[in-house]
Amino acid sequence: MKMSHYLRQGKSENYQDAEAKGLLKAGEVAALLSKRFNTKIAAKELEVFASEWHHAGVFKRAASGKLGGRRVYFFSATDIDQISLEKIQANRVATASKPAPDTRVVQGWYPQFFRMTDPVTRKTFSKPFIGVYKGRADKAPKGFAPLDEKAFAAAEMQRGKALKPGEVPVF
Repeated sequence: MKMSHYLRQGKSENYQDAEAKGLLKAGEVAALLSKRFNTKIAAKELEVFASEWHHAGVFKRAASGKLGGRRVYFFSATDIDQISLEKIQANRVATASKPAPDTRVVQGWYPQFFRMTDPVTRKTFSKPFIGVYKGRADKAPKGFAPLDEKAFAAAEMQRGKALKPGEVPVF
């Protein structure tokens, strides 16, 4: 292909060089390995084994419609020989094992900030107040500190109290 054709598509010179060297793209390698191992292998699963990638142009994303670059992963013949079914399955297990969200109920306090404007100087500043949270642990606000029942009851009594800079309330 001519270089102008690649430039029109937004592909890099390195992309053209990789194709000229005879390197295989991830989709082609996935098809070869699927036949070799008799199991369906997606090109996305092979990205971690790629020796190099090159910019393949700018395209509209399907979900958001925004423009984004696309990477194309290239493999040499020696790279393909080093990929085994065990490595692919180990990578599948590693990517599939996501930690479960922490759904236990917690209670405690956190510094809650309100933006205030000085009427004289018109400057804005953040003022900290005591905020109280009771709910799921994975949804807790930033700066959350857990409290026991007795301390939580005291914190609810002090909810909305202004804090001095750097002050940590005692419940």
